[in-house]
Amino acid sequence: MVNTFKVTGEWKKGLRIDTRVRNFALSFDEPPSLGGEDSACNPVEGLLASLAGCLGIVSRVVAQEKNLPIEKIEVEVEGDLDPRGFMGQYDQVRPGLLAIRYQLKVSGNLSDKELKEFREEVDKRCPVSDTLKNGTKVEGKVTL
Repeated sequence: MVNTFKVTGEWKKGLRIDTRVRNFALSFDEPPSLGGEDSACNPVEGLLASLAGCLGIVSRVVAQEKNLPIEKIEVEVEGDLDPRGFMGQYDQVRPGLLAIRYQLKVSGNLSDKELKEFREEVDKRCPVSDTLKNGTKVEGKVTL
């Protein structure tokens, strides 16, 4: 069974794009240094936030399934981007993130073995992490 997720987006002004996901709204903009008005996070920050959210959710699911005594979950994600690619100098550097790093911090009474198995299971099951690591095919078209 495959679930298809759909997001729509519409340009509002400047560089701001407002999107709809089911009954939710997400907005994106750029900081002034990249030509925006800083009215929302930029799409790259949104992508990193999606990874943090996915890692956190999968962590909770795995902890529940394995009856692990996890009391707190914190996720920190950071990514490196050279803005020259975004600004059209993609012959010098790719426009995408060059590297992404995350740290998953859990509090609880886990053995070293449980912590290792937990980390491996979360890493295997996170859809956003898998998408980023495995080069999912992206297709598009422009219409009038």
